[in-house]
Amino acid sequence: MGRKQLWDQAEVLASAMRLFRRRGYLGSSLRDIEEATGLHPGSLYRVFQSKDGLFCAALDAYNDQVVQGRVRAHLLEPADPVAGIRSFFTSTFETGLDPDPGCLLTNSAVESFAVPQAAEGVRRGLETIESGFAEALTRARALGLLSADLDVEGSAAHLLALYQGLLVLVRAGTPLTKLHTITDGAMASIGPEKEGQR
Repeated sequence: MGRKQLWDQAEVLASAMRLFRRRGYLGSSLRDIEEATGLHPGSLYRVFQSKDGLFCAALDAYNDQVVQGRVRAHLLEPADPVAGIRSFFTSTFETGLDPDPGCLLTNSAVESFAVPQAAEGVRRGLETIESGFAEALTRARALGLLSADLDVEGSAAHLLALYQGLLVLVRAGTPLTKLHTITDGAMASIGPEKEGQR
């Protein structure tokens, strides 16, 4: 009969998410992982098989909890989808964190050459965001907030690219004024905002 697992996998993944978000895959040693999770290597390897396995599991959890949660809160649920798109951008840098660790999904995309196993998780997270943009743009067009001629698919892809670039700049410590300017440019690319949406 196997020994009962005495630790909570969700808590371990939450700790791993924070570590990888802050230090990245390459910057996180096995000792760092052990200290962050409180588990010995044997326990980690028994469940996740490797550092790569833990990283992929942490990225999956981040997609499910953080990425999908943000998309839902900013892009799917707001009554004003254009204002929601703006808040999706600004909420990445109006966090009060200094330094801001950025986004695990974006950081993982940058480091994906080192963890090819994480490619599927990166792809899934980016598709979730792009689909969220497309849904918000479709609703905004139907509500008359954006032009009826707006190319939803192209605009969603463009917003995704701008959003990912913004997150890299957030991680690099770019001044807030410049981040707001980039956000203004992203919003201008889909059409003029009405009063109260900014």
